[in-house]
Amino acid sequence: MNERHRLVESLLSLVREYSMTAPGETVLVAVSGGPDSVALVHALWSVREELDITLYVAHLNHSFRGEESDNDARFVWSLASSLSIPCVIEKVDVPRMRQMLRLSAESAARLVRYEFLENTAEKIGAARIALGHTADDQVETVLMNIIRGSGTDGLAGMPPVRGKIIRPLLGVRRTDVASYLQEQGLSARIDETNLLPHFTRNRIRLRLLPMLREYNPGIDTVILQLAELARADSAYMNAEASKVFKRLTIACDTGAVTLDRGELLGLDLAIRRRVVREAVKSVRSDLSDLGFRHVEDLLGLLATGGDFRYELPAGVFVECERGSIVFRSERQPDVPIIYKYEIAVPGETPIGEAGVLIKAEVIESHLEPVRSPDDTEVILDLDKVKGTLVARNWQPGDRIQPLGMKGSKKLQDVFTDRKIPRRVRHRIPVIQDGERILWVVGVIISDVAKVTDSTQRCLRLRAVPVSPCSYDRKVV
Repeated sequence: MNERHRLVESLLSLVREYSMTAPGETVLVAVSGGPDSVALVHALWSVREELDITLYVAHLNHSFRGEESDNDARFVWSLASSLSIPCVIEKVDVPRMRQMLRLSAESAARLVRYEFLENTAEKIGAARIALGHTADDQVETVLMNIIRGSGTDGLAGMPPVRGKIIRPLLGVRRTDVASYLQEQGLSARIDETNLLPHFTRNRIRLRLLPMLREYNPGIDTVILQLAELARADSAYMNAEASKVFKRLTIACDTGAVTLDRGELLGLDLAIRRRVVREAVKSVRSDLSDLGFRHVEDLLGLLATGGDFRYELPAGVFVECERGSIVFRSERQPDVPIIYKYEIAVPGETPIGEAGVLIKAEVIESHLEPVRSPDDTEVILDLDKVKGTLVARNWQPGDRIQPLGMKGSKKLQDVFTDRKIPRRVRHRIPVIQDGERILWVVGVIISDVAKVTDSTQRCLRLRAVPVSPCSYDRKVV
């Protein structure tokens, strides 16, 4: 039995290390016709039975090179046919689209390519989209990010797995690709534009890297190690920032998220910066235009302690009022949110308008009153609850008897005391039984159904953050 080529061994190693595919899945392979993508699809084809995957080929004709682009498409179709792999080819006038969208050639091509791949994957039911990026591409990407200005995320370069996207060749060099093609007797198309210094990546490949190798012949390995270290650090920091972001979220809705200003300012600077980026991503998804200076300017305004309005790139508006900071995808008037849901007891009730899931649990034993530090959990005397429990939005005139008090108080006054902005008050769930308000999530607990020594059955309610409007429910 012939020994496998290093490229195939590296591909299999990376696929298994990052669980890039699962048995029975369909993988859509993006094939431009260049050496890297040809090696990728052939290598995956050679181990398809071992991985138990089904392959499809996708090729986008960008129309940048006229007849040459058409020849690339014909070449990919022929290659896929020789391997008996179904092939999807689409032609798009990217130069024209580039002018319409006022984008660079690289940006326009990337935008159209990923949209094409995502749409094709959805149509054929592919779980993964395989791209032919190599270790050399990774080195160039890291350098390009440094030149443009980036943080740790940029130093990490391209992730091996991002959603449906997988990059099985990130562990191999272009020399391995050339060796594999020669061993397998495969040809590939050569894009002459890759040799022109008009594009940033080409200049890095043709000019910058040769200069850096004069200072350190092993610079490529050094940069790849830097990317690996940065990727691990970024993954950890981003996971921590995501947890903190959820904890600081006061209200969440499609196109808007509200954070606790005081807690945000109390965070370590590294986490604070990432939480701001998380907030922007939650309302816009794309962070490509959000630079270091934007985040620093915003944090500087927050530190002044005053109210302000600030516009970030791509139509993200930030409004700071009292104890909260609101990120919006567009400037818009405040519209009262009206909702009302019956709470399942026991069970789970999603409140999409508030971005929370209310979990109800009946406890057949005595417990002391519990109030979590952020008021996201409460334990009530179930036998004191009258009628059906519902979660609804706040309404002017609402009153509550705060825990430990005999009289009632207007919720409007409670919101004012707690420095909760008017724009988010309608989103905060008000939990009531048939007659009284028992709990305002994250704000205040009522005295009327508190647990006492005579309590026989308890009701535990918890508010768990979820993505806003991720449930399609009808109000009752």
